[in-house]
Amino acid sequence: MCYTQSKVAAKTGLSPAVISQYLKGVYNGNIDNVEAAINNFITREGGKDKNSEVKVRFVKTQLSSNCLTLLRNTHLDADIGVIYGNAVLGKSMVLRQYASSYKDVILIEADLGYTTKVLLQELCDRLGVNKRGNIHDLSENSITALHDTGWLVLIDEAELLPYRALEAMRRIHDRAGAGVVLAGMPRLLLNLKGRRSEYAQLYSRVGMAIDLDREKARHDRTDFDRILVSLLPTNDDESNIKMLPELADAFYKASKGNYRRLFKLARGVVRASGIGDQGISVALVEEYSSMLIN
Repeated sequence: MCYTQSKVAAKTGLSPAVISQYLKGVYNGNIDNVEAAINNFITREGGKDKNSEVKVRFVKTQLSSNCLTLLRNTHLDADIGVIYGNAVLGKSMVLRQYASSYKDVILIEADLGYTTKVLLQELCDRLGVNKRGNIHDLSENSITALHDTGWLVLIDEAELLPYRALEAMRRIHDRAGAGVVLAGMPRLLLNLKGRRSEYAQLYSRVGMAIDLDREKARHDRTDFDRILVSLLPTNDDESNIKMLPELADAFYKASKGNYRRLFKLARGVVRASGIGDQGISVALVEEYSSMLIN
């Protein structure tokens, strides 16, 4: 990786002028302090490079394949789909993977500040249409822009949306003929149905749904091992799960099958394995797992 003098200055706490003078050999200040700061920077960045093999990326597992199938079918059929559950499989990663594969997809990642108006303003902005006006205006603008396009709108963290926002997306789907997929935690389903099933008109529009927790239980260990292989260095024989199944067992036990915990565990184990070139072992997995918060 290349670093500019200004970036080195920012990361070392030294001024750009000091870095420039030091490199030119004309700095008259405390050379030892400057070199200590630069050496610390080089060591820290070198440690990051060594751990760069451990990157969270999309892995095609059985569960992610099922989600992609729902996304594609909903897209082609201009339907409404729902993906919900507590399972930490990377719902957002699957949505981003699909959105990156097709140009006719809009991905909106909701947060706690998303009111109905904020959601519609974001949708209008992504469609390149006027995002000013009241909720009715924004809805009409979205419908006009999406009408007969065959586009798909993906909304992540959809459980954070108020009912009125969900209803607005239902109307956009109905009138524009655009596909919509809502993804979120289990309460998303409750928000769609209503506590007393009072939102039947909204929920009745859902064509396909995936319960992530139920599906994860069916494919858990196979999917886990695939993700684990993607995280460990490929140039380390000990990281080959097929050759050393007890290593996969150790990771599974230590992470409790939780993917977010697995990512943290893999990063720490790979980093620790480089100390003294000790390699990745069951003992190292067990030792490092004791430092993770349960």
